[in-house]
Amino acid sequence: MPQVIVLRGQPALSEFRIDKLVAKLRPLGVAGVMAEYRYFVELAAPLAEADLAFLCELLQAEPHRPAARALLVTPRLGTVSPWSSKATDIAKNCGLADVARIEHGIAYRLLDGKGRALSAARTARALLHLHDRTTESVLADESEAVRLF
Repeated sequence: MPQVIVLRGQPALSEFRIDKLVAKLRPLGVAGVMAEYRYFVELAAPLAEADLAFLCELLQAEPHRPAARALLVTPRLGTVSPWSSKATDIAKNCGLADVARIEHGIAYRLLDGKGRALSAARTARALLHLHDRTTESVLADESEAVRLF
């Protein structure tokens, strides 16, 4: 099994896009949406602390412990996205030789009117609005991201 670190990135959607998404999902009981980038970095060897700091700066991200119950939309499992190819090349050209591959995704949290996470059943009905099933996969837990590699 590959060694993979998870980095938490910036918000993935603008306020305008979140408002549009909430309007579509309101009939399903969704009152709020949180969406952040996640970066999954496959390593050939552990990164030195300075290299990890540089990688975080490069991706505008911070180390993150994978969270359960985060709906994660990633490029389709079994594929290497164009974004991944370019990001990995950039990391290697910047001297991060121990980075084998970088992939990204979006972690969604769907909230009800009281700010609580939606149930799994209500979340499942919202999936059609959150991803393209022909090019993307949905993982129910961030720790499943190792399947990308």
